[in-house]
Amino acid sequence: MLKGRKSAVGLDIGGSCIKALEITRDKYDYIITGYGQIEVQNEAARADAIRELFQQCRFKTKKVVTAVSGKSVIVRYINMIPMSDENLRNAIRFEADKYIPFDIDEVELDCQRLMDMPGEDGDQGEMKVLLVAVKRSLVEDQAQMLVEQGLMPAAIDVDVFALGNAYELNESLAPGLDEDQIVGLIDIGANKTCINIQRNNVSLFAREVYLGGNDFTNAITRRLGVDLYQAESLKKDPQDRQSEVHEALAPVIEDLGNEISLSFDFFENQSDGQVSQVYLSGGGSLLAGMEEEFEALFEKKTRIWNPIEGLKIKSDNVDIDSLNASALQLAVAVGLAARAI
Repeated sequence: MLKGRKSAVGLDIGGSCIKALEITRDKYDYIITGYGQIEVQNEAARADAIRELFQQCRFKTKKVVTAVSGKSVIVRYINMIPMSDENLRNAIRFEADKYIPFDIDEVELDCQRLMDMPGEDGDQGEMKVLLVAVKRSLVEDQAQMLVEQGLMPAAIDVDVFALGNAYELNESLAPGLDEDQIVGLIDIGANKTCINIQRNNVSLFAREVYLGGNDFTNAITRRLGVDLYQAESLKKDPQDRQSEVHEALAPVIEDLGNEISLSFDFFENQSDGQVSQVYLSGGGSLLAGMEEEFEALFEKKTRIWNPIEGLKIKSDNVDIDSLNASALQLAVAVGLAARAI
């Protein structure tokens, strides 16, 4: 039925779980035509886990978009004098030396013009540019791993920008939203939390915070004296130990919330706008009361959002119950797949 239509797999290689989501574009519809995820114990096991995942999922395509993250990825928002896109490409290597802590020959560079900022009283003005630098070895190793699995890497993105792509797709399928509002996208994963502040689908601030679901689990382990398996179970369902679990989690939630608040404050002090709404995703957003606690801390309207909302599902190749159970964890995978279709 879907022969000849554009498909791509968003492959989110997380710290403890690899998620793969295939989206097929059919004129005006975006259809989930494949989905699967697999636990992974360590980095050395990733290649085998990806091979097993693709064998299980019966995807239509081998075209894959994945992403990198971590301290080998540098993201900067810089001001430059206005110039053409062609000149920007040539100039960015010289400009990047000021902002990246690596040898320029060891990185892959990319840039994007975000907006023009007119000057005052006849001044020339400036343009805001997004600069991304990634250790070349990280990109090459990831691409090589995929090629060795018989896959075709169409692009290697950055997790935090894939989050923005997912929101953009979600927004396009829900007409009537205020496009001019500034939104804070917060994706709480196992090892890190991605923050992307954007307006009109343009990223204005991005950051990773190295706190996430594993820190919640470890806090329960320490406070309640249980093993990691029991802690993970209690995190998802505290049962009759709700008050104990809440007490264990409260300091970590506060630490994470404060880091996010600092990011909002930094952005708002550097710009002429304020974050008006916060959207939470990722496995960590499933914690009971997270939405309410963050809303009180940020003093901003905060809600959990479902990144697959509005997407159709080809049910004969997708376990719908499993997909829906994991939906909040799929923002990065959705954004990656959306980039190639």
